[in-house]
Amino acid sequence: MPIALHALVAAALAVPAAPVAATTPRDCAGNFTARSRADLATIAVLDPGPLARGLPALTGVHLASAEGTVDSAGRPRSIASGRHADARILGLPGGGAGARHVAPGPRGPDEKTLVPFRAAGLATVAAGRSTAQATWDDGYLCGKIGPLTRAATMLGGLSVLDGAVNANGLPTSLLKIGPTGSTQSATDLVRLRNGKVGVRSGAGAALGDLTLFDGTPQEISVEVVNQPTLEVVAGAGPRDATVTYRPAVLHVATSGKPVHVLRDSGDAVSLALLSGAAQGPPVRLEVRVSLGRPDESRRGRIVSAEAGTVRVEIKLGAARLLDIVLGRLSVTAAAPDAAGHSGPGTRPSPHPGRPYPGGSYPGGSHHGGSYPGGFPGNDGDGTDGGDDGTDGTDGGDGGSGSPVASASPSGATDDDGPVLVPDTAGPTDDGTDGGALALTGSDVTVLGFAGAGLLLAGLISLVLTRRRPRRD
Repeated sequence: MPIALHALVAAALAVPAAPVAATTPRDCAGNFTARSRADLATIAVLDPGPLARGLPALTGVHLASAEGTVDSAGRPRSIASGRHADARILGLPGGGAGARHVAPGPRGPDEKTLVPFRAAGLATVAAGRSTAQATWDDGYLCGKIGPLTRAATMLGGLSVLDGAVNANGLPTSLLKIGPTGSTQSATDLVRLRNGKVGVRSGAGAALGDLTLFDGTPQEISVEVVNQPTLEVVAGAGPRDATVTYRPAVLHVATSGKPVHVLRDSGDAVSLALLSGAAQGPPVRLEVRVSLGRPDESRRGRIVSAEAGTVRVEIKLGAARLLDIVLGRLSVTAAAPDAAGHSGPGTRPSPHPGRPYPGGSYPGGSHHGGSYPGGFPGNDGDGTDGGDDGTDGTDGGDGGSGSPVASASPSGATDDDGPVLVPDTAGPTDDGTDGGALALTGSDVTVLGFAGAGLLLAGLISLVLTRRRPRRD
């Protein structure tokens, strides 16, 4: 598996170096921009207030990122990067620095080895590697097509809340991802069927299999059967714009018994873990696994989309203890207009939409070997070689096992990124929940981060190690 993923990353970055002209032509196409990003995991500990007032609520930490940004009127024109994380967290070497390459500039790619680290008691990240390559040719402003950015980050595994659960007297992890996981991003200029130049931005993630409560009677395994990909293509107008999303396919099981197959965007399954105490009612610990839906926007020459591929939530009663989005993908492309200028107003921004987008490319592929392995949508229309059709998905079936499982239909709505659990006091004017503490940024005080992690670890360990009293 690691060898295959490494070969995939190498193939994704095997693009020819493009020469850089001495001057930039001023009478060709208008400005264009693109951005693609993928994060392997976005982790948030949400609203610990019900358990211990005084601890801050926490917003996400983004791990194993791959990103490409292009601005034809900027300096540099294109930037590719891959890194450990984009938050300052305790134990992160070099502030999360990884590979970074810009164009015009020295010949690439840039490659970096990522050392293992432990993030503020929340997550343990294994060693990995990041690679980045940016390309620029002044002919891109005059109708030439070709690659712009390639970035990939691969990790040897990820575990969350180490020591949160005891299995046979030994500490284990609340959640494990592996044995490997990776993200990829890519941007290109492509030829549309009408002969004009389009801008393509794509992302994907190669998610490793997931294990929750490893080694305990409540162990839950999630097998990732099909990897997620997301791509947009922008042209001169909305008719040229395409969005292609292929969701992950998951097999969720517990105690070795199949529970449910998640195939379509919005599919979800909830697993109720019951643990009894000597006195009082059983404690209900709920795990919910869901597939996210893509959120897309098409405005003139600008098209964007993002999706949180797989979401794992863990609740104790009404309190949401942990919220993890795996394979968060975000892509944006803005094509030059037909008149050779960017149109009225400001030119398209390479960072439109939300402040946090995410995207990656695992095993996807488009024209001329731009992406490895054949990316979904290769049979559609929009770009030459046919790569912009949508990829249909089929419905899934499911079974039931132990623990108790309940599936929500594809119309489920609670499948976006990490959010706070609403409080009964209702929202306040500043957007926070009235009875909850306000969110801090990803640079939240490390003591608060570690404290919340230790609190949840102790609580979950207590819940899962309780046993029902025997009846003689």
